[in-house]
Amino acid sequence: MKDTANFKYEEWNEQVAKYGIVSFTTRNIMSSGHLHSQVELVLVESGEVRFMIDNRELTISAGGGVLICPHTIHSIQYTIPGSASTFIFGTDFLLDFMSFFESTKTPFVVLDRDRCPKFATAQIPFLIEFSHEYNVGKTVVKGLLSVLLSGMMPAYSGGEFEEREERLSSYQVCRKLLAYVDDNITSDLSLKSIASALNIVPCYVSSVFSKNFNMTLNHYIGTKRIAMAKTMLISTLKPMSEIAYECGFSSVRSFNRRFKELEGMPPTQYRESFMNPAKSPKPNKSEESEEPNED
Repeated sequence: MKDTANFKYEEWNEQVAKYGIVSFTTRNIMSSGHLHSQVELVLVESGEVRFMIDNRELTISAGGGVLICPHTIHSIQYTIPGSASTFIFGTDFLLDFMSFFESTKTPFVVLDRDRCPKFATAQIPFLIEFSHEYNVGKTVVKGLLSVLLSGMMPAYSGGEFEEREERLSSYQVCRKLLAYVDDNITSDLSLKSIASALNIVPCYVSSVFSKNFNMTLNHYIGTKRIAMAKTMLISTLKPMSEIAYECGFSSVRSFNRRFKELEGMPPTQYRESFMNPAKSPKPNKSEESEEPNED
């Protein structure tokens, strides 16, 4: 399996904001190195899966699983054909575990059925059933996950978590950078302020991000803010000015410009398409071309 030095960023914010948790079942999938700002739990139903997580290789057989914390590079490859259920949710989905999820010291926890209490492993069939059918509500899934994780955590207490000392690698810098952006998405996220907060030279912050994600830091921040704005547009009646400032934009004009740039339509049209589903949203090309670019 290849080293995870080269990886891509996956964006699940919109789906998680809308549904609370995203779950799906995959068969014989192989994914290259990637990370996201959500928690990921993978339960192996059948076969055998090899994970590369934080540059460490793990082999998980049927009945086992792994919990991957946010901003941790990981890749997946089946060594024996089979299937697995994946659950992706925000760090605030299970508040009792929020501080653990957001700690940068513990990249992952392995589910060992031989050591995990039976009351916890008893939840696995119900969670797998949910990933196949979405047959229960969000509150029930929260309960199932809480019980499973409460059994996994004690089994790995006493220094048995996979912890690592801080190291000055590009990956570690990126992990801290992503966590900082997530925590301060509505605040000033200029290159200077980020570099100062993380005690890193500004030019290094910019170059290491571009190198690892194939996009500029400014584009990533804009994407995160627009994802936040989209949720507010369809779930609140707040005016555009209020949404723009709450999402960290310096002006309504810059908010409108970035929204059209990423979504192909103005925010007003996006909101209108949800209020009136019969109205098919189409980008107004002439309107886009009239507004000048603004850095």
